[in-house]
Amino acid sequence: MLADGGRVLADRYRLAAPPADGSGPFTAILAFDTYSRQDVLIRQVPLPEVVEAEVLAPDGRPADGRAEDGFGGGPAAVLGGSVSGRAERAPSDPVARRAVQAATAAAQLPDHALLEQVFDVFAQDGSLWIVGELLSARPLAELLAGRTLSPHRAAELAADLLTALRAVHAHGWLHRNITARTVLVCDDGRAVLTGLAAGAAQEALCGYDPMPREPAKASASVSPAKEAAGGGGAAVDTASGAVLTGLAAERARQARLQLVGAVAERWAPEQAGPADGNAEAAGPAGPAGPVGPAADLWAVGVLLFRAVQGYPPYPEESAAELLRLVRTQRPAEAVDGGVLRPVVAALLCQDPAGRPTAEELLGRLRALVRTAPEPDLGRRMVALPAPAGPADPRRLPIVRRRGELVRRRRPKGRWPGALPEPPGHELLGHELLGQVEVGPAPQRSRTRTGRGPRSLGRVLLTVILLLMVAGIAYAMVFLPKSGAGGGSDTDRKSNGTVGGAARPPGTTAPQTTIPGTAAPGFALRTDPLGFRIAVREGWQRATGSPQGQARYTGGGYTLLVVPGRDTTVRFGADPMAYQQSGEPELAAFRDAGWSSASGLRRIDVGQTAMAEGTFAWTDATGRRLYARNLAVIQNGRYHLVLVIGPATGRGEVDRLYAQASSSYRPPG
Repeated sequence: MLADGGRVLADRYRLAAPPADGSGPFTAILAFDTYSRQDVLIRQVPLPEVVEAEVLAPDGRPADGRAEDGFGGGPAAVLGGSVSGRAERAPSDPVARRAVQAATAAAQLPDHALLEQVFDVFAQDGSLWIVGELLSARPLAELLAGRTLSPHRAAELAADLLTALRAVHAHGWLHRNITARTVLVCDDGRAVLTGLAAGAAQEALCGYDPMPREPAKASASVSPAKEAAGGGGAAVDTASGAVLTGLAAERARQARLQLVGAVAERWAPEQAGPADGNAEAAGPAGPAGPVGPAADLWAVGVLLFRAVQGYPPYPEESAAELLRLVRTQRPAEAVDGGVLRPVVAALLCQDPAGRPTAEELLGRLRALVRTAPEPDLGRRMVALPAPAGPADPRRLPIVRRRGELVRRRRPKGRWPGALPEPPGHELLGHELLGQVEVGPAPQRSRTRTGRGPRSLGRVLLTVILLLMVAGIAYAMVFLPKSGAGGGSDTDRKSNGTVGGAARPPGTTAPQTTIPGTAAPGFALRTDPLGFRIAVREGWQRATGSPQGQARYTGGGYTLLVVPGRDTTVRFGADPMAYQQSGEPELAAFRDAGWSSASGLRRIDVGQTAMAEGTFAWTDATGRRLYARNLAVIQNGRYHLVLVIGPATGRGEVDRLYAQASSSYRPPG
């Protein structure tokens, strides 16, 4: 746990090492979340400096205005302009805002076992910071630094990547950032795909719109692209259906060239082609065209080639040279690919339409994994030596694996009538001398001394049954019956008393304190709404609460309880979705200018579904708040327990929440 030292970002994340200087595409840094008290991994995406330049019109004459910072106007590269000044981008800068929006939208994809979870995205000090989960894993690039993978092992990892990509593509997203650095190989052998949010932010910084394509716009975006290509200027189709043409498309391509660099996985032929429609410069791949899921499959193909060969299919010394080779030359052959060679060749097809789909490829890879040979045991197999004396025809040789336990034989004469041992048949250390009896089984003596395992088990079972009978007899004789002592709690309530005290007719009783049933400092109360819950001693129930809500306050902290006000018919049967978008008590969290959520999880116990989470936000007065929330579905209604307090009192909020959530009993 990295609780000490280091720079703090967003008043929350303490870095374990200094940030990078911004020279690379992005850097992963270990950090400690001071709110959740957990280690996290933060990726730093440097924001390009503000470039003020004179933009030239298509005919070469100076144009009025400066370079745009929006999608379609790459901020890192300006064509035909002269630089007049540089400055660090502020978080309020339009480019920084769009990068944050793109990364945040990518982080909102539903959780998947083979996709990295992203918890927070923010801009600070000229960089975009993406906070994700810390996995017990190593980057694939680190594994490939010293050796290559076997074709079957590479196919196994690629199957995991395609499973994750199918989930990404199903929600309309393209990954565009599949490299050996963004693939993590966990300790259990599975591959986890990361870098989706970072890749979306980089595409936004280059001028593209990485947001998912809307179905209504998908078909409409093809026609403008073809028209622009036929008019002498190629059109680049982005993921959302927005088309970049002419100077904007070339500026975005040049910006991506500088930001991404020479990484073969991230330059599919449809991404590497020029945007001006020059067929001679484009080569066989043609000019830049629409980018779709096939670009991610190209990245998987390059990654497989790199895994089995140890080097990429194209040289990566220069980004410009890499793009030229991808457009004009066929990739190298995966000579060491073995059974994976035809799969790699199909994925590295320069025509996107010629590459297999993710479903087809996943089926082929799983078939390859099933045909993987069994591991060679080699020296683990040990043949034991034969006995020194003459061989007994009733015995067979023993072959055991090294390290397995071999029991010692019983001493001779232990079993009356047992067959005599052959000469030279004794134990050497802990190994048998390669012979085993196959004759009639010896008869055990019925006059053995001592107790065997079965006899001991019968004794223990008898003792346990006697203890159970004694406990039941004690309960029946000594424990008081339910009718003793003046009737049950229900009878006392019907007689107008609560907790043994009478109340005047026509008055409503406040919550009832039942001493001795809660933790020290807490009291178990029965609320007028019918539920029971543990509340800090001395707290008061506030008046004027909305209908169906009970509010207890004290010391700057608030406990809100809603026993079944909202129904699943109106808000749905997913308690986690209800927390995030439907729960009225968390409306302030959703409307806040700054907010974060962590520890969100759903728990299903039998037919009961519940969800809990930790929420933090800044209210209208600028005060930081911290809350713990529980939503439980019972009989088609939501029961809520919410504890809110200042961010500086997270420990007290956790204690209050633990007592309230564990002691809550619904009405009835």
